[in-house]
Amino acid sequence: MRVLTLDVGNTTVDACVFEGDKPKPMGRLPHGKLGELAGDYDLVVVSSVKESLNEEIMKVFGDRVRFVKVSDVPIEIDYETPETLGVDRVLFAYGVNDQISEDAVLVMAGTALVVDLLLDGVFRGGFITAGLGLKLKALSEKAEGLPDVKPERLETLLGKGTRECILGGTYLESLSFIKVTAERWVHEFKRELPIVITGGEGRLFEDMGIYDPLILHRAMLGIIING
Repeated sequence: MRVLTLDVGNTTVDACVFEGDKPKPMGRLPHGKLGELAGDYDLVVVSSVKESLNEEIMKVFGDRVRFVKVSDVPIEIDYETPETLGVDRVLFAYGVNDQISEDAVLVMAGTALVVDLLLDGVFRGGFITAGLGLKLKALSEKAEGLPDVKPERLETLLGKGTRECILGGTYLESLSFIKVTAERWVHEFKRELPIVITGGEGRLFEDMGIYDPLILHRAMLGIIING
């Protein structure tokens, strides 16, 4: 079976093709280039936090599409407002629980930077802040005179130019958010919690733990196979 999996985020679509269980990453595309992914697939499995794009997805792929909902994901959820919970967060927790560990700090780095807790195989919730790229864009748009800086890993100890100062401040803020949150949970729950990272900006934080850019795609495929 040839399956296309789509992780539809707030600004991009991350695509992967599976021939059996072998993945072939297709990369990230802007929403407007979704049509470039049209092809010969037996099934198209979609995890989306952008419902306004669903109609376009159906136009491109037709009746081969299956949208994964939170209720489709076989994991226990301890969350007060599950109706507002993004399916990507739950899929990530399911994927980590199934493939890595039942206890983990889950870092999804994209337009939003999300840090969630998986404990005893249960999704427990977490925290959300703006992603690195969004912070940099906001500074450039709202603060006159500040340059447009693209998200990347900080490679300097001390900013000696405006670009380095902006990148350093936002990057270290994101890094500290992840680190402090993880340390609090380790202290509170008295157990080892590996940090697992995914998302479009996940590579910028890969040194903090296990970086797995395809874990949501394998989770989607696993639900199809097991369901």
